Amino acid sequence: MTMDANRLENEKHNSSCPKPPLVSVYITTKNRVTMLKRAVHSVLEQTYPNVEIIISDDGSTDETQQQVNQWCELYMNIVYIRSSASKGACHARNSAIRVAKGKFITGLDDDDRFTPERLQTFVDAYEPQYAFICSQAYNYTGTKYVPSRYYGKTITQAQIFRRNCVGNQVFFERQKALEAGVLFDESFPAWQDFEFFTHLIVKFGAAMRIHSRTYIMHTDHEKERITNPKRIRQGYRKYLAKYKTLMSTSHRLSLLVNFIVLSNRRLPKGTITMCILNGHFYDLFKIFKRRVAR
Repeated sequence: MTMDANRLENEKHNSSCPKPPLVSVYITTKNRVTMLKRAVHSVLEQTYPNVEIIISDDGSTDETQQQVNQWCELYMNIVYIRSSASKGACHARNSAIRVAKGKFITGLDDDDRFTPERLQTFVDAYEPQYAFICSQAYNYTGTKYVPSRYYGKTITQAQIFRRNCVGNQVFFERQKALEAGVLFDESFPAWQDFEFFTHLIVKFGAAMRIHSRTYIMHTDHEKERITNPKRIRQGYRKYLAKYKTLMSTSHRLSLLVNFIVLSNRRLPKGTITMCILNGHFYDLFKIFKRRVAR
């Protein structure tokens, strides 16, 4: 067979092959154009062939708009949406989810990055009975990569009510979530991701974790950032109010411990005794770890 015949045969074969489902990746951003470049290029370098990138700009005033306009001229799969004034990360995420065209959708923070095989790994592992898929991750501190340490294959409602055992970003069916009214709750000042994961699991059942580490969280630029305890307290109270009727006393105890650890508050009297009586050894470990760190 001649080279031209081979080429025609390959083109015929490729045209007859079904196109893999479109995966949308939303990246919300605000005034972090240098970090955004790293995030966008990590998606452009995916091994998966059918990707839509939605950059949702929450009112940036730096060079973000000019940079993204340049990308849009170079790459047909980049979509840019922008709020003229900042409305918060949850609003930016919801705006991106609504305009996305992919069957599947996942997110990427503008200061983080994907490993090249992340999307292909998700598509290969996807099983429709799960609410979403998540993965393991690395936390890059500037000097080393620290692996995440949640290992269970499934994440149930009983587990998610105790703590955010998911991590950062999840992979799910966009239209299914939209039709069920599952979006990021824009009223939450903190714990927005945690609440979103919980909402998906409450609505659709258990989620699945794959054990490849395909997400890299960069905390090397956040060493001086101080967590806002007031927002954490508000997020905790709103979460509890939203899901309290579905939670057991044991769930609420674990959630309280996680809130105390995250906000660096004083432990209420009797909490350790309650943890012992309920067999909450992981919560006791977190309390002990915090005391040692002090």
